[in-house]
Amino acid sequence: MRTFFSLIALLFVSVSIAVGTEKMESRLFAHYMPWYSSKPVSGEWGYHWTMGHYDPDTIRWDGRREAASHDYPLIGLYDTRDPDALECQVLQMKLAGIEGVIIDWYGIRDFFDYASLHESTQKLIPLLKKAGMKFAICYEDQSIKHMVNGRSLDESEALNHGREVMRWMEETWFQDESYAKIEGRPVLLVFGPQYFDPEQWAELRSAFTTDPWFHTLPHLAKKHGADGPFGWPPVSGGKSVSEATWKEALTNLYAREDAVIGLAFPGFHDIYSQAGLRPSYGFIGDRDGATFRDSLEMALESDSKLIQIATWNDYGEGTVVEPTDKLGYRYLEMVQKEAGPKGASLEDLRLPALLYRLRKQRNGAPELDEAAEALFAMDPVKAAEILRELDTKTETTPAFFIDEPVGENSKYRLLRDISYRDGEPRCKLDLYYPSGGKPFSTVVWFHGGGISKGNKSIPVPLRNKGVAVVSANYRLSPNVAAPVYIEDAAAAVAWTVRNIGRYGGGDPTRVFVSGHSAGGYLASMVGLDPQWLGAHDLKPEALAGLIPFSGHTITHFTVRKEQGIGGRQPTIDSFAPLYHVNKKAPPMLLITGDRELELLGRYEENAYFWRMMQEVGHPDTTLRELEGFDHSGMPEPAFPLLLDFMKAKNDD
Repeated sequence: MRTFFSLIALLFVSVSIAVGTEKMESRLFAHYMPWYSSKPVSGEWGYHWTMGHYDPDTIRWDGRREAASHDYPLIGLYDTRDPDALECQVLQMKLAGIEGVIIDWYGIRDFFDYASLHESTQKLIPLLKKAGMKFAICYEDQSIKHMVNGRSLDESEALNHGREVMRWMEETWFQDESYAKIEGRPVLLVFGPQYFDPEQWAELRSAFTTDPWFHTLPHLAKKHGADGPFGWPPVSGGKSVSEATWKEALTNLYAREDAVIGLAFPGFHDIYSQAGLRPSYGFIGDRDGATFRDSLEMALESDSKLIQIATWNDYGEGTVVEPTDKLGYRYLEMVQKEAGPKGASLEDLRLPALLYRLRKQRNGAPELDEAAEALFAMDPVKAAEILRELDTKTETTPAFFIDEPVGENSKYRLLRDISYRDGEPRCKLDLYYPSGGKPFSTVVWFHGGGISKGNKSIPVPLRNKGVAVVSANYRLSPNVAAPVYIEDAAAAVAWTVRNIGRYGGGDPTRVFVSGHSAGGYLASMVGLDPQWLGAHDLKPEALAGLIPFSGHTITHFTVRKEQGIGGRQPTIDSFAPLYHVNKKAPPMLLITGDRELELLGRYEENAYFWRMMQEVGHPDTTLRELEGFDHSGMPEPAFPLLLDFMKAKNDD
């Protein structure tokens, strides 16, 4: 088993700097991990999705497969040998303004999964060249150690094999006009080094006919005679690292006199302890995006030749900047605002994922190649027109989910990314509905995530149940503050009431509103405070029912944070569902997890809300506590209660 310092990916951004008497052109590189395998493409789930502990064949209630990560790719668990996935990722980088990729590479020997990594690398490079992007290599010399320990390579032959790898790299890649170079010298990073000693590395480097820029980890750069170090999130010993500590480490890095490659990173949250592999290296919080913003700012203000943002897709260590289920396009949007190409918008960042999904859904459609060519040529307007026209035809095709078979979904339709507020990329909803024409009820579902994270999905327990589901995204803190996300939620509900009758047997009088955690809070606010639906000339009484899953009834903690109030200081103001208890509210089913396992006070505040609804004379409020289930686990058993509640109200 490899040492998990191998789980490294680096994203490089270079800034305009002085090199000698010349000025370097800005360069943005995404360092990429080419080591993911999926069952649909490779026939099995690779180690980096499972880590010998997780089973991706298990699909959770929210449609996500079980995986070795705290994060989840927005396009689902992908395969880095899949040309569709590689195309999507290269185009996402290009539209964000990234100009190249640093590939984490384990050499040319067939050992462990090194051969598949090498194959992925060779598939990635032509796509980068097609996009007009550059590439470079971060070599993992620990691969030699693992081959020696695994008796695939004799220790006496290790140095000769190292020379072979260096020659192969130079002959195959260093001479390529698309290989990244500074002042004519190719850029080579080594993570560590972790096997060859300084004398051996000096011998390996002397074998090059070119003289590459040679960068190592900071504590090894001087020892190995490197041109300089590259920065890395300063975690060790399993400790939680404070903002002040990592900023001090970066300040010291930039004070060095050698050629420093700077560092910007989104945080650090590895999965190793949970997977039972080893103790965690440590933790650095993302601070709702501020860690990335601040570290990038420090790097840009430094004299670094290059700035590395760690990482594009190291899910094992939670240093991911590619679009994810929790954070969406947060980091690519930040990059695009700093270095985005002319003619590309935040909305355009969504096009490659749409292309990827349609390639899986409509394999072989010639329009998709035309759309891809438009994106490679930086014509997102043309690509968007082609992709969205093709996507509108999904109304006449069975509902499609990348992460599971169609199955009974052949009786349903799924329309994606319907805009309910023009000009706002986050204000999109998906509509899943029965296609038979019989009357059906609809549930509007809002995702959780503390109003700062999360993404829409059609919950698996609500699929194939004879009901429609509207799953809506909404704008997130800290990009916006209250009441913007409540206004968004109300707009999504209003869209549903006004439009559901256009689809099959949709009935606007049978619209229920639900959600988990933050989504439950939003459902309650929309259905209790009449001003939000009132802005759309609707009344809460028009709703058939509210079913918040483990939602705040006091003022949400994110709203309190925006007000400067601590997380353990409860308040009840106009942003609290409790503030708006009234007997005219729609029927309500309050569901929480076990009071001893739930988030702090979540059951108790719902119980108090239930009591106050009785006091004001509301005729139909029910509270259910799911014993044995915590906050994240309670949705699974709650969905049958939701469906029973909907059926009972329809039968009344």
